Amino acid sequence: MTLILAEIQNSHLSLPPIQEYETKELLSWGIEKMNISLYWSKGIKGTGIKIAIMDSGVNFNHPDLSTNIQNGYNAINNKELPIDDYGHGTMMTGIIGAKHNGIGIKGIAPDSKIYPVKVLDEFGEGRFIHIQKGIEWCIDNDIDIINMSFAFPTDHPDLKSSIKKALDAGIIIVASVSNSYDGKSGFPASYDGVIAVTSVDSSYQKGETASLDDIDFAAPGVDVITTSNDLKYQYVSGTSIATPHVTGMIALLLQDASFNKSNLYEQLKATSLDIGEKGYDSKFGWGFIKIK
Repeated sequence: MTLILAEIQNSHLSLPPIQEYETKELLSWGIEKMNISLYWSKGIKGTGIKIAIMDSGVNFNHPDLSTNIQNGYNAINNKELPIDDYGHGTMMTGIIGAKHNGIGIKGIAPDSKIYPVKVLDEFGEGRFIHIQKGIEWCIDNDIDIINMSFAFPTDHPDLKSSIKKALDAGIIIVASVSNSYDGKSGFPASYDGVIAVTSVDSSYQKGETASLDDIDFAAPGVDVITTSNDLKYQYVSGTSIATPHVTGMIALLLQDASFNKSNLYEQLKATSLDIGEKGYDSKFGWGFIKIK
């Protein structure tokens, strides 16, 4: 069975030119609204947290990515490194792991250990057998968080079983809802225990492509700057790009000695900004994820 990758759209709004990121370091609107710098100021940048980005791999040569990027695993061909031949995984990696080095962007958890797990091919497509292998690898390698920025349109019992196995092993799974234009969220986002993420813009309006079903939290996902596969930067939009924002923030929370991992979901609810109907709603879930 083929896995459908969550759509990414290029921005058409007036934003700082890409060239500015090649000569200086700018803070994205999303990270600013999430108050991530409150943790950075305390020296909390994800140290010791192991994150698997299950995607199309990563471009190891990008100048804004660093030695925190581990060799990871190629589930399509385990004799090769998980090199990104599509570009999607490199975009997701930058949101979480870009260095704080005076150029480009600031990753949310730059000191975390990031493991690219390649399950998507050069066309951005994947098969369940590769996802299953990737999940098994994550379990065997004691991964703390898995980022899944893709959505499968229908339930699949084997996928559900693999996700449950990872959750039972104590792995936190963060997944994007589908870019179904107000349709269903898809899978694995809709499975119990998976943190399902939708996208919003800088005015807290729902991303136009996002679904309206089984949503837990909203995160920056419109006109977001991130690392691109051509060793530069790119503005992108979609539920895919919102998901690593939540993954990165959870990595910071896990490093915080005062944080109770067993109560993760309730603490995320408590710190989220309610941006829709009061309480839970089908457009934004519990609200915009942020640090208070």
